[in-house]
Amino acid sequence: MAGNSVGRDERSRVGRRSFLTRAGAAGIAGLAGCISFNDVTADGPAEELIQKGFEATDVDPPFETTIAITQDEERKRFAQLLRNVLNDTGFFDVSIEQRDFSSQVDLMLGAAESNTNAMFVASWTGGWDPSDYVGMLFHSDSRTPNGFNVGHYKNETVDEYIDSGLTETDLDERVDIYRNLQEKLVADSPASFLRFRETTHVWDDGVVADWQTYPLRTGAYYAVYAPWAGVYADLEEGTEFVGDLGSDVANYDPVSINGTVSSKATALIYEELVGVDFDGEVQPMLATDWEQRDPKTYRFTLREGVTFHNGEELTAKHVTGSLERYKGTVREADVYDWYETSEIIDDHTIEIVCSQEYGPFETALFNVPIVPMAAIDGTHDLASEPIGTGPYRFVEHDSGNHWRMQRFDDHWFDGSKSVPATAPIESVTLEIITEKSSRQGALERGDIDFSYGIPSASLTDFEGNDAYGVGRHVSGGFDMVLYPAYLAPFSDRAVRRGCNMLIPREETLETVYHGVGQLGYTPISPLLENYADESFQNAIANEYVHPN
Repeated sequence: MAGNSVGRDERSRVGRRSFLTRAGAAGIAGLAGCISFNDVTADGPAEELIQKGFEATDVDPPFETTIAITQDEERKRFAQLLRNVLNDTGFFDVSIEQRDFSSQVDLMLGAAESNTNAMFVASWTGGWDPSDYVGMLFHSDSRTPNGFNVGHYKNETVDEYIDSGLTETDLDERVDIYRNLQEKLVADSPASFLRFRETTHVWDDGVVADWQTYPLRTGAYYAVYAPWAGVYADLEEGTEFVGDLGSDVANYDPVSINGTVSSKATALIYEELVGVDFDGEVQPMLATDWEQRDPKTYRFTLREGVTFHNGEELTAKHVTGSLERYKGTVREADVYDWYETSEIIDDHTIEIVCSQEYGPFETALFNVPIVPMAAIDGTHDLASEPIGTGPYRFVEHDSGNHWRMQRFDDHWFDGSKSVPATAPIESVTLEIITEKSSRQGALERGDIDFSYGIPSASLTDFEGNDAYGVGRHVSGGFDMVLYPAYLAPFSDRAVRRGCNMLIPREETLETVYHGVGQLGYTPISPLLENYADESFQNAIANEYVHPN
């Protein structure tokens, strides 16, 4: 890939280049006064940038466009705020369109090809490495439908940063690269970053015991039983745990999963070579240990006595096959950004060879579930029934109603001082409830035991009620507005930057999300403090979003 042509000296030069010194930010603060353009008066620096972009792209105001959102009350309220702010400039005539989640994803994946005139309000869930927050969204090789670069944004410097960040293994160098990358993205504004989300879990304290909140949304249900992380939950009485999902489960197969709900639903079914625990530390899972043999080669020892839900015994062939079945799929980049080949030493030893030095190698493995040979050779379709090695096996998906799993009694874990050998919870049912207010009602009525989707406005009330437990943790997710960079006037970065300056972040955080979360200006979550601490966020905001 393109990153192979970037030498270490060049990577270091790019990585060390002082942030807040490029991308044309100078001069924004100097724009002042009111300038008329086609009977529209530009008032202040943000509107003057928008006017500049309209002139450059030969677009006359008001420009009619749409804010496309999912059917979510909080997202609707933000869209209304954004619409009002943009319409008040006189440069835009904005409407709002709502869709169900699946329809919204389909529209976004095909937006550039169909030249769809829309801004998309969306969220993104990254992981434990900074690359998770930028590559799929902003690299030119990740343009839809092969990635999630919805606006078909392209910038060679951004591509260079993303590529060099992946191949760099030195922490200080990586921090420099990703800070410079974030600055460039804010300067270009292919997206406006609105808010870093919080993971918020609420449970019936009289039913659920010992619940722990995993920071990433995709791992909402790891707390049920994650022996590799030293975590499990119990019930005060009964054997069935009932949680919720905010939308239907769209995909079961790891190579086609493209949403956090599907990841949540299957997280207890599939397992990986390694896991990242609740504190962000890499832990053994299906691999018991591993060593780096040279800069690009790693040798793994696999756990013995691991059984898939269909009865197969885990061997090194499952690992090779699971990696290589990503080729040609929508999630190909999960593996083929770094995978070159693998060599099976014996049934329980395998060497994985990377195509290049790869900084996030261990965390990348946490994104690659190991699946049975029946799925690898094509005799079983995981899209109809997910099969893994996890502590729970799939039982039923009643589309639009619920997702059900049963404890897998042949799971490999033998027990430890902190976690029992057998998961205390026998069955897990996840009710599909799309409206947050309905999820709250279901929890209060006792229809469900747990929810990760309670309205932000209600969290304070639950925190003050001894009948419930509440877990809150800064997450790996952020909310954003994606601009159609393929379409004038959004093809001009001045328009995108002007809109970014107008985003009503503070008002949105307080009135829509009731203070839940943190203001966001860059894509990498403060969960990864080295790459996005408070001082860095403030410097970016002062230079590009709130210039003096």
